[in-house]
Amino acid sequence: MRLLPFGHPAAEAVLSSLPETDRYSSVHALRGRELYSATHAFRVILSRMRGGNVLIRTGAYRIYPVVVRHRSTIGRFVPDMSQPPID
Repeated sequence: MRLLPFGHPAAEAVLSSLPETDRYSSVHALRGRELYSATHAFRVILSRMRGGNVLIRTGAYRIYPVVVRHRSTIGRFVPDMSQPPID
């Protein structure tokens, strides 16, 4: 699994079929040839993480819309872990 920031050439190539407003409004995940967005993408991402299947089985992935609505508030409590883009 590769996590790519918006604007990365590989991410832009995959997301180019989406309208720009949809492209930057939520998280996206590509599994095989299928592109998932928002809650569905979060579920795909969790499925690849250690312990993620437990969160899927409990339905915790459904919290994604709440996180999105409050991301600026939540972001104040999350340290900046930004890294250079992955090439």
